[in-house]
Amino acid sequence: MPETAIALPGADESVACVDWARHVGAAPAGTALAPDVVALVEVREPWPKPALKHGDLAPIVRAIQARPVMTRVLAAVPHDPTTARVILFGRRPVGVVRVERPLGDDPLAAVDAAWADLESGRGIVADSADTVETVLICTQGSHDVCCGTHGVEFADQVDGRGDIEVFRVSHTGGHKWAPTAMTLPDGRMWAHLDTDSFDRIVRRDGPASAVAGQCRGWWGAPAGAAQAAEVRLLAQLGWGLDDQERNVEIDDTRVAITVGDERWHFEVTVARQVPAVMCSAPGGEPAKIATEWNVEPIGEPA
Repeated sequence: MPETAIALPGADESVACVDWARHVGAAPAGTALAPDVVALVEVREPWPKPALKHGDLAPIVRAIQARPVMTRVLAAVPHDPTTARVILFGRRPVGVVRVERPLGDDPLAAVDAAWADLESGRGIVADSADTVETVLICTQGSHDVCCGTHGVEFADQVDGRGDIEVFRVSHTGGHKWAPTAMTLPDGRMWAHLDTDSFDRIVRRDGPASAVAGQCRGWWGAPAGAAQAAEVRLLAQLGWGLDDQERNVEIDDTRVAITVGDERWHFEVTVARQVPAVMCSAPGGEPAKIATEWNVEPIGEPA
């Protein structure tokens, strides 16, 4: 039976959601975004909660979300305060295609042009995940204090390291995982990052199994059990998994992952259900229940 008897903080206690997640040993696998496209829209802070209600963003968000493609829109701090852009990352079988356009005087026309580039395949194509090129770090303090402190501090630490482009973005979900980020072109999300784990991830320094416990999931798999199984396969096969096309299918408690000519099977069941507390609220209320997964391989790859 899944473990559910984890007591909340006392009624007179107020804890940060990040500290609580570490205290109960919360597991992040299965909590990543799973869109076909990530759209960044550069807009100056401060951002409201939710950030997409920002007056300059709202019409752009509506235009993007009207597209018949699963898209996650994120506000981003402009790299150049004089020229805001829309930047689209479209998921490919391996890697991404990236397009960008300056928003200029007609933001909706810029979105249309960027989308046309994406659909036609024009843009910068990163087919291999050999090198992390872009990192999206959640830093939205107006949504949660943990991302506004841990996320901002982490972004300051890694911005400018090597050739990696760092974006400070709005809420990506899972602020209890702060510092939390998405890396591209591999399309993975990560929890509780620090400079050591960051270097391991972006350089593929050492075995993937050493940091797989911090992986929230890969954007090409549905959130939940399927992502948890794919993370298990990353730990098993190593970094080379991100260089290969894969297909993830789920049927009840069974997850099948096809990688090249091999097909891997996993049994995924609920390991425990853990309360995720409201950051700094007395007693952690209102708390949400998060599901964690137990993943067991079934036989050898076929």
